Amino acid sequence: MAPAAEVRNRKVHGNTQASKPNGGRGKAYVLKRKSAKGGLQQWGPLLAMEGLLIMVLHQRMRKMELDFPDWWGLWLGIRGVLVGHVFVFSYHYVRKLYLFGKEKNIQKLEPDFNWAEELIGHATRPEAFFMLVPYLSITWMFKLMPESYYDLDTPSTPLKIFLQFAVYDFVTYCIHRAQHKIETIYVTHKDHHAFINPHLFNAYSGSLQDTALLILIPLYTTVLTLDMVGVRIYQQDYAWFGMLYANYFMLIHSEFSNPWDSLFEAIGIGTARDHNVHHSQLRYNFGHFFMWWDQLGGTYLSHTKVKRNRTYIAGN
Repeated sequence: MAPAAEVRNRKVHGNTQASKPNGGRGKAYVLKRKSAKGGLQQWGPLLAMEGLLIMVLHQRMRKMELDFPDWWGLWLGIRGVLVGHVFVFSYHYVRKLYLFGKEKNIQKLEPDFNWAEELIGHATRPEAFFMLVPYLSITWMFKLMPESYYDLDTPSTPLKIFLQFAVYDFVTYCIHRAQHKIETIYVTHKDHHAFINPHLFNAYSGSLQDTALLILIPLYTTVLTLDMVGVRIYQQDYAWFGMLYANYFMLIHSEFSNPWDSLFEAIGIGTARDHNVHHSQLRYNFGHFFMWWDQLGGTYLSHTKVKRNRTYIAGN
């Protein structure tokens, strides 16, 4: 049975599309959101908390007589994310232009959206980059990262990029599964599950609490865990991880399968089809970048077993 919080959420909002699409298309992919977006109830606490944190950490730097690090390493990481976004948006725009209306989307109902509205929303949501960029800036500039991160010269290695993904995704899996099991925590995640048939731009749409629990805490836990076990991560390792993470996180929310999905699924890497199952079924596929933890935890469900998907195979 689904957790009580999930059952009530579906009952309140209705376990159906918000409206009937025309010809299987349209905006009938979203349930009613619990909270209004972008008001003072979000911006006020967020900006106040970030400002207070900066003041406290600035005093810490003065008392410990620490010098601020070079901002260039921080900018290189953020720049990589932005460049990756350009490629992801361009890639998705071309694919959607070609595939829209051709019944190539993951679910049988095809979500649509206004590109200008979604681009503006993606850049201005308080729970998105107005939390992620301050997190990166604060942890970097106030020297909250292990010393090795400030080494800009050591080249990256695939193993260290992989280790960051593996640890991050395990922590995410544990928190994500708890969010769906514990009613008092699920409320932080409910807004993100308004999107039962997600598209690319739904990736960073949720709540402030959800971003903190499911993105920021796992990110910093990954930093501390790898440092604790003696794995030295350098700036280039961190930058490549951040660039790949931020952009692939959007791709797994895509409404279309990607050309590499079948290969990735064969080796347990999470795909858009895997994550789409989580949005439509709730109780499965809690991992984002790997399905290994779901397979070990008994929470993996193939997209071929979901009736609303075009890839559904009867009797599978």
